[in-house]
Amino acid sequence: MNAKHLANRDNWQMEARITGDKGEINFNQALAAHLPDHYHIQARPRDLSKIYSGKNGIIPDSKIVNTMTGKCLFVEKKTGNNGGNAHERAYKFLSIPLQEKVSKEFNAASKPFFTVFSGDTFQKPKYKNEISLLLGDQNYAIMDKDFSNIKKVAKQIMEII
Repeated sequence: MNAKHLANRDNWQMEARITGDKGEINFNQALAAHLPDHYHIQARPRDLSKIYSGKNGIIPDSKIVNTMTGKCLFVEKKTGNNGGNAHERAYKFLSIPLQEKVSKEFNAASKPFFTVFSGDTFQKPKYKNEISLLLGDQNYAIMDKDFSNIKKVAKQIMEII
């Protein structure tokens, strides 16, 4: 299956979901190994599910809590291996009113979202340049292959919360 575009693949949604789920699990496991014991990672927290539309709000991929400070950070993890627009769907977390509301109501960091990109797609200069420009000083990381920069990302998260 060497299709260049998701739309040209049979059942691309299922393939993308499987890739995404695996990426979330792998990231959480790798990160947990590099955070001190007073950090807790919760997969798919429901905290934000009612943030703006009743029961269909935001369900981030994970939530990291520093149990010493009580502060938290919500993680959106995007995995891509065949191009696509996963990164564009993460840009909603740049909304200042959304960030302010989440920070205030959930004892989260002032920039309460941390976006993580991994996979072949995000190794390409086109994507790295776009993400760097559009996310600017927001909390994000582009993972190296095999998560070889996970220690740096863990340190980045610890500095935030």
